Amino acid sequence: MADAVTARNEGQKFTPHPEGPYAAVCVDVLNLGDRVDAYQGKVKIAPKCALVFRTGELRDDGTPFEVSIEFTISMYDRATLRKFLEAWRGKPYTEEQAAQGVPVDKLEGKTALINVAHHTSGQGRIYAKILTIMPLPKGMLAPTLPLYERADYWADRKTEYAAAAAAHRGKQPSAPADPNSHDDGDPGMDDLPEPDDDSELPF
Repeated sequence: MADAVTARNEGQKFTPHPEGPYAAVCVDVLNLGDRVDAYQGKVKIAPKCALVFRTGELRDDGTPFEVSIEFTISMYDRATLRKFLEAWRGKPYTEEQAAQGVPVDKLEGKTALINVAHHTSGQGRIYAKILTIMPLPKGMLAPTLPLYERADYWADRKTEYAAAAAAHRGKQPSAPADPNSHDDGDPGMDDLPEPDDDSELPF
């Protein structure tokens, strides 16, 4: 006699960060190593980093929501990371500053005003995405946050990226592509005014 088996659509159990504008704090900066990317029909390897933000919003179980954003590590003039940082600091970098290098890790603990929206992945998963970022407006308070601990899935992501990059290098012995050779993501955001207080980023 067959066992009783009932199949159900459980739906998405992961709850993304709510949509809307939020005062936020960058709680972590991660070096994710090299990742295999597909761009304009070509496959290449590029170095990646991720910024993790908290806003003070809590899940039903009391744990804090997080929203993260990943970038190719590049200060090329069209690079998404550069556009994001320029919007955050409220002014562009000079070419001299970009050539000297930007210490992204110093962003940990810095505040911002982010706008979060929901998107649907190719696999049908709803996730939160940071659409825009700007300096925290004068008079707006940053959220008070509990102690941050890096989630285990970041180590899993690093391992996944490293394995894929190693496999790609095994098939393609040529040198990795220069991450500065293309625009690595979303269209640039509108220019934002320079902040009128002293709460700029440290670079």
